[in-house]
Amino acid sequence: MPDTEATRHFVTVSVADRAGLRLLARRGLDLFPSTARETAEGAAVDGYLADAEITALVDSGHDVVVHPDVETAPLEIAAEGDEPRSLDAGPETAVPPGYQASYQFERYIRDIAQALPEVMSRVQLPEPSVQGKTISALRIRGGTRADRPGVLLLAGVHARELINPELLYNWIFRVSYALSSQTPVYYPAGTYEYGTVKLLADNLDIFVVPVVNPDGHDIVLSAENLRMWRGNSRRVDLNRNYDFLFDSGIGTSPDPASDVYRGPHAFSEPETRNVRWLLDAFPHITAVLDLHSYSELILYPWGDDDNQTTDPAQNFRVPNPDRGVPNDGRYREYIPAGDLNWFLRTGNRMREVIAKQHGRAYAVQQSVGLYPTTGTVDDYAFSRHFVNPGLRNVRTFCIETGKPPVGGDVLGAFQPPYAEARKVIEEVGPAVLEFLLEVYCPTGPDALLLREADEVLARHIGESRELYEGLVSHGPSILRALGEDPRMRVKATMALKRLTDAGRLEHDPVLESDVVAKLAEAATAISEAVPEAQSLLKAFVTLIERASGQRLSTLEARE
Repeated sequence: MPDTEATRHFVTVSVADRAGLRLLARRGLDLFPSTARETAEGAAVDGYLADAEITALVDSGHDVVVHPDVETAPLEIAAEGDEPRSLDAGPETAVPPGYQASYQFERYIRDIAQALPEVMSRVQLPEPSVQGKTISALRIRGGTRADRPGVLLLAGVHARELINPELLYNWIFRVSYALSSQTPVYYPAGTYEYGTVKLLADNLDIFVVPVVNPDGHDIVLSAENLRMWRGNSRRVDLNRNYDFLFDSGIGTSPDPASDVYRGPHAFSEPETRNVRWLLDAFPHITAVLDLHSYSELILYPWGDDDNQTTDPAQNFRVPNPDRGVPNDGRYREYIPAGDLNWFLRTGNRMREVIAKQHGRAYAVQQSVGLYPTTGTVDDYAFSRHFVNPGLRNVRTFCIETGKPPVGGDVLGAFQPPYAEARKVIEEVGPAVLEFLLEVYCPTGPDALLLREADEVLARHIGESRELYEGLVSHGPSILRALGEDPRMRVKATMALKRLTDAGRLEHDPVLESDVVAKLAEAATAISEAVPEAQSLLKAFVTLIERASGQRLSTLEARE
């Protein structure tokens, strides 16, 4: 078991080349994969190591820079109090300053489910933690729609990353308050109207687990010398305990003394089995967002090696000795092009909204970076469909929140002073909402209707594919605008359904004038709310008005 009493230091470890990072990853050290980077001399990665570990690295020829100790401010702990958080108060006054114990998150889930039973409910996960603590998810599901995609939001997997449970807690309260009071969700650089929040609640099934690892979370809160605790109470690194290349040794360790100890076998821990249960019990879950710290990154699969979109046979189910060395040009992990495009579009959308809040620029990149890992929830959830095609395709992201200042307090990136924590909360909260809008946009009945309408148009309008793809790129904003204007949403839906019904009956249908009128009115109305898509919406209106009352094929002869 790791000696938590031993003196540890924040360090930078340098290696001669990229392949050296793979060898370093097999040493079972508490290194921060998201900090791996190329240097003029080769590559480097930051970490948190004991004196003995530093000595062993130096003796093996590595260059280890030990950063000077920086005085860390004491943790700001929230007042305990037994009173439930009231939705009668605004988000800023009701969300307490300071970090909370796991029982406070658990109590809040219960309270909020009781306060808004028509939208919120508590899902108790089947297994308590190693120490017997109850773990629950808050389920957000309103309206009457039966067929809807599910989304899973996770935080608090690594014990020391205290900022992320607070982020989800704050996000839950803002959304709950908006639904209760029928008011917008406000962030410094933008507002999400009540109609948008209700659109998400009524069309998605959202599961939020603010603290996956309550034992580890409370260990960190218990003593100053335990603030860098990473695993659960058995010291298993929960984000190396999932069944994805578990036995590969890439970025994990079989040694119980290691801070990246993966456990005796995949899903050996009740906390990871709870996450697997959510994916099994609610098979309509199609997306997972996992919040970690730190590095200000938005990460998408895969984490074991570089991506490629052309060779499905080269994948994680096939043994390969070259797996786990990024950028070597030998082994690369298969990812479908459609998934990769969605990851890039969604990741960039989250990056843009984060930057709008306080100007901080998160980077969007593949999880592997330069330092491979395995056994993570992101790769496991995304891999399930490849192992069993009968399961839903689950697209996953990991956001690494926060970053220490240059030469500053690294521990403060995991547990920043609460004034700084609020900035992170204000940055990433909108990204969660944008993620949900992207999940909603390409799935469900609305997307099916759009695709069917596109197929009808594409038979006779050569440029419709380019136009459609352009509109899809702005899909969340367009749906958001329609959600805030129910009358226009009804008009657009009715018109598209008429068009697709006609297309099923005739190869070259007549575009009825009333269909054109409804579509044009809806597109024109929402263009004011989506200025970045105005030119596309105008082009769409021009195309359909030109075909009004005629067969679509008449457009083929236009100049």
